[in-house]
Amino acid sequence: MKAQWTVRDCDAADVKRLAADADVCPIVATVLLNRGIKTTQQALDFMNPSLDQLHDPLLLPDMHVAATRIAQAVRDGQLMSVYGDYDADGITATAVLVRALRALKANVEYRLPHRQFGGYDINAQNVEELAAAGVKLIITCDCGINALEAIKRADELGLDVIVTDHHEPGCDLPDALAVVNPKRADSEYPFRELAGVGVAFKLAQAVVRALGYAEDRFVSRFTDLVALGTVADVVPLIQENRALVKHGLSAVSSSKKVGIQALLKALDLQDKTICSHHISYGIAPRLNAAGRMDDATIVLKLLLTGEPGKAETLTRQIEHHNSDRKIDQQKIVREAIKQAESKDLSSTRVLVLASEGWNKGTIGLAAGNMVTMYGRPAILFSIDPIEGEASGSGRSIEAFDLLEGLRRCDSILTRCGGHALAAGVSLPVSNIKTFEELINAHAESTVALEDLRPTIHVDAELDPSDITFSLVNALTALEPFGAGNQKPVFMSQGMRVERIQTVGDGSHLRMLVKGSNSDPIWCIGFNLGEYFGSIDIGSTVDLCYSININTFNGTESLQLTIKDIR
Repeated sequence: MKAQWTVRDCDAADVKRLAADADVCPIVATVLLNRGIKTTQQALDFMNPSLDQLHDPLLLPDMHVAATRIAQAVRDGQLMSVYGDYDADGITATAVLVRALRALKANVEYRLPHRQFGGYDINAQNVEELAAAGVKLIITCDCGINALEAIKRADELGLDVIVTDHHEPGCDLPDALAVVNPKRADSEYPFRELAGVGVAFKLAQAVVRALGYAEDRFVSRFTDLVALGTVADVVPLIQENRALVKHGLSAVSSSKKVGIQALLKALDLQDKTICSHHISYGIAPRLNAAGRMDDATIVLKLLLTGEPGKAETLTRQIEHHNSDRKIDQQKIVREAIKQAESKDLSSTRVLVLASEGWNKGTIGLAAGNMVTMYGRPAILFSIDPIEGEASGSGRSIEAFDLLEGLRRCDSILTRCGGHALAAGVSLPVSNIKTFEELINAHAESTVALEDLRPTIHVDAELDPSDITFSLVNALTALEPFGAGNQKPVFMSQGMRVERIQTVGDGSHLRMLVKGSNSDPIWCIGFNLGEYFGSIDIGSTVDLCYSININTFNGTESLQLTIKDIR
């Protein structure tokens, strides 16, 4: 389905005023206004976020109780277990807490679930194993908000549990000693969009305070891990997240953690300025790969080790897992496309696809690919024929709250949880067809057909002569880019095609284009190879794009990353 381009409308007087008052160029002022930033002070705060803007961790619900209990465990030498999730957010959250507690001389161990064998979240068996090991206090990271049975079992065994999570709570909170989650209905914390690693970071900060140590030093030591997990979890990079990531990106490049340096070396990013793009498309897929294909614990060990040799060995293993992940994801997408094409797409609002043999760890990524291709929510299930259970992962579009849609089908589900745009679900295999009917019926009542047409929001229409190094440098003031602050997208009309070719495996497009009063500029269009053969040299096109600087053999040049062509 062809995307529609929508150019955001800004008042010219507002652009002129903000550009003058904030001392930025009109194009940057336009982008700021598009982000809802209207005043000079808002613009300055956005472009120069400070760690002084961080909220007091004790404003989070149950934080005082949690920090006090952990401080007691530190003083008494009680064995604590930090139980995290197997994704990048959960791993970095666990790394923050374990590193901080070790620095405080705590008696602490850690555990992560195995996606294939244990599944998501802490369970009663995990609790029993921890109790048998002598653990007195369990701290969850990026999980636990819906683990009611497991936490009930911990209470029966005399273990205290502190839940730190950022996922949406269900109707009932777990009966834990403390439930630290900014999304609790009774939370008065000023910012609800922290990632799991952000919540863990806040807990560690509160514990440092409770034990009387310097908080400033703690904050500066852990923003690198917070930036990695926050960007990887695709939470909005606004307000507190923006400050943490802005400063954390600088900390990543200079990090003294040998595991982070090993990752940078593997990606040829050592001694380079790190931006959110490097995390989203380079580091985060690797942090997630081990947990998708096997055991995420090797990634946690990488982030905790102080031995360079061990870090290099673990990084090589992670690279291997990431290569396997790519192959597996491509296979699932090919099979999912065949299933999707067999459906009546004119009446299908939500794609529900299932197969035996699909890897539970990569179906979520494949679901994201299907959303991009078909412009509608997609849920992919991996079927276990022996257990008769299907484990699913879904991705959605802005117009459809996926978690709410799953909850409308709760009566036939075994489990569900997540967010509006990404969620997990499990159900008996025999219920898949009924589930498909129910969720599509709900989607039909909430999503109009026009909502399924992809929309590209354009920040401004530029004359080709506006595309300069000076503009790119000016736009860097708006970084970090990501969810809630996407990289600015522009459009230009009437660009003459000077050269055109496919690159890679033929699925990508490379063009040299020229405006009537501008120099030629190279463009790259990922997954746009289908246009080759339908665009002639000498013809004119309208382009929708973002602007970057391409570095090759030490030479920098401007490059457009094409979002769409017409």
